[in-house]
Amino acid sequence: MKQTHRRESSRGKILDLIRVSGPVSRVELADMTGLTQATISTAVRSLLNDGVVLETGRGESTGGKPRMLLELNPASRLGLGVHIGQDYITYVVADLSGRVLGRRRVSGPGDASPMTVVSRITDDIDRLFDALAVDRETVVGMGLAAPGPLDRTEGAMIGAPSFRHWTGFPLRRALSTTTGLHCEFDNDATAAAIGEYWLGATEGYSSYASVYMGSGIGAGIVMDGTIYQGVSSNVGEIGHVSVDANGLPCPCGNIGCLELYASPQVVVAQAAEAAARGELNVPLTGVVSEDFAAVGTAANDGDPVALRLIGRSAEYLASAVISMVNLLDLQLVVLAGSAFATAGSFYVDTIASALDKRAMARAIHRVEVRMSVNGNDAAALGAATLVLQDRLSPRTLRSVSIA
Repeated sequence: MKQTHRRESSRGKILDLIRVSGPVSRVELADMTGLTQATISTAVRSLLNDGVVLETGRGESTGGKPRMLLELNPASRLGLGVHIGQDYITYVVADLSGRVLGRRRVSGPGDASPMTVVSRITDDIDRLFDALAVDRETVVGMGLAAPGPLDRTEGAMIGAPSFRHWTGFPLRRALSTTTGLHCEFDNDATAAAIGEYWLGATEGYSSYASVYMGSGIGAGIVMDGTIYQGVSSNVGEIGHVSVDANGLPCPCGNIGCLELYASPQVVVAQAAEAAARGELNVPLTGVVSEDFAAVGTAANDGDPVALRLIGRSAEYLASAVISMVNLLDLQLVVLAGSAFATAGSFYVDTIASALDKRAMARAIHRVEVRMSVNGNDAAALGAATLVLQDRLSPRTLRSVSIA
């Protein structure tokens, strides 16, 4: 049994290296991994037989027979990503290189029952696959991203503020049954962190966090090249870090949680109050994501009230990020999620400035803060790469350590 696991682990490591470093020869793979030539040859033969790797020519001769080069065959396997958010459900189909082949966004679950939404999602997936003319035999599975906290063992959301009536519903099993697809399940922030890695946006950084802000706030954390899951896979709930020890009670049971002061829902509620007083002229629709984007647009246009609301949210978020950086000694913080689409620059500047002044290790190394390369699709694309990653090398993101 252990021998089989080692073979699968070696195969995954080699495939991931070919994906990142190709075109690459078998000899170079042996040098990078420390594996024997026999192990490399066995794994590569298996990958070639499965069609996920191609021999694409010969490299320059170093005195002997030119080495055959290996490259990923991106179209050989596809992953489907589904992100269930409060206002929208987003679908992404991506290939082995992380390239997006198609996407779809529909309205969120609202008050519909979980099984009704599962039926909707199943129909949406069928329509997306048909529109893209996807060969379903190439789809390795579905990555499902949802707001936490999660019970990954049961594949269920547990008490997420916008999905309280979903608590305990076996979402992963239901969707796997209705779609016939293997289903991986994780929180949206962790999915976003995996997506950043897959698209090469974290190259050179072995320890980083993806701070995801949609309806709530979470963080996906990578330590020494490995996704950190914690005991129950509910790591990174930065939205429920206390930023005011004498603050408001949170439904989670804590006091003064970040989400009570910095989340889009809170900013929109404050904007509605300001609009009612005649202090802010921003059209509000009742859809949190759209209204938060409107406040962000007003801030970009220089509206003083919108600037104050966004600025206050950014300052609270910066305080929580500083605590996370001080605890984990991170090199990079990536901001992902729909909430940063219009106001992201304010958050980047505020958090970066705060880290430069207040992070404990600031004299030793600077912590970079940047926007996600994946924009609004960060969680959905991350979910697609999540299921692909599971088929490559499930225990680690990076196949080799970073110097």
